[in-house]
Amino acid sequence: MKFIPSYFRIETPLLSPKYKFITYKRVENFRINLDGFNNSEDYLISQMGSKSRSQLRRRIHRLEACFNINYVFYYGDISKQKYDFLFKELKLLIERRFNQRGDSYSLKDKWNFIKENSYQLILEKKASLFVIYDENKPIDICLSYHFQNITQHLIRSYDIDYSKYWVGQIDIWKQIDWCLLNNFKIFDLMWGKLDYKVRWCNEISLFEHHFIFKNNNPLKLLFVKIMINLYKISDYVKQKCFFKWLIKTKLNFTLNPKSQIEKKESIITLETISKMPLNDDITSININNASYKFLRKTVYDFQYLNFENTANINVFKINNEVDSYIVQGAKSQIKVLIN
Repeated sequence: MKFIPSYFRIETPLLSPKYKFITYKRVENFRINLDGFNNSEDYLISQMGSKSRSQLRRRIHRLEACFNINYVFYYGDISKQKYDFLFKELKLLIERRFNQRGDSYSLKDKWNFIKENSYQLILEKKASLFVIYDENKPIDICLSYHFQNITQHLIRSYDIDYSKYWVGQIDIWKQIDWCLLNNFKIFDLMWGKLDYKVRWCNEISLFEHHFIFKNNNPLKLLFVKIMINLYKISDYVKQKCFFKWLIKTKLNFTLNPKSQIEKKESIITLETISKMPLNDDITSININNASYKFLRKTVYDFQYLNFENTANINVFKINNEVDSYIVQGAKSQIKVLIN
């Protein structure tokens, strides 16, 4: 049996003098233990300093002020049409996020299996989808599985155009609150050492692999020893490769901070302007149109910095200039140059 969390207690009749039981611990398990906490605010106070809590609240306030935000948990009820739509959107969010990171997605090969089985599990309250919407657009989606008082995070991603708003952090806080309201005591974020897991988790242990076999079977014992050594080699190689990737990425970013962005996106230059051009010199555009999706993050960042709601935002293309645009809010406007 593989990847058993330390909080699980495996009971089996095979554990008798006739059988040998070997445990091998590997891969860190990051989780949030909510036992003893009344609400998400209590947990936040225990886990973060006042500065971090203030930053999170600011981001939530800014997100909700700039967009028409809704938080929806699909747990026990969801239409198949909505489910298929959200899984399609989740896949797109994951692909874009991992392309940005230059990384591969570990559950890619299991995607079809997960999609085919999770719908019924949601209807049975054995799984849930948590979604943050901007109007009708999902900007953060998380699939979790549920067992007794345990919520196990499986897949999560967010729209990187909204990264300035800490959408991923808001996701975690909202889910902690939901877990407490629904009497889940453990919110398991699984494996993978990422900054947000270190920040949020109050318990870290190692997943266990269990080997059970008859005492009088030397071939089985040899096989188990070989497997454990192979795991050790594999974990060592993965750790070395991870640190090489981390060092290379950080060094490249330090020497050339724009290089990680410029590989995949054009360079964007912003210029504050005091007044708008004449109406004949500009054409109104819609950034929800796929042709202008490259402008979305710039527009959303402008909204964040100027506390501008989407209802007050207008975007224009400058007619007589190549790749030049204007983002106009209620209080100010900027010129955007794409190089």
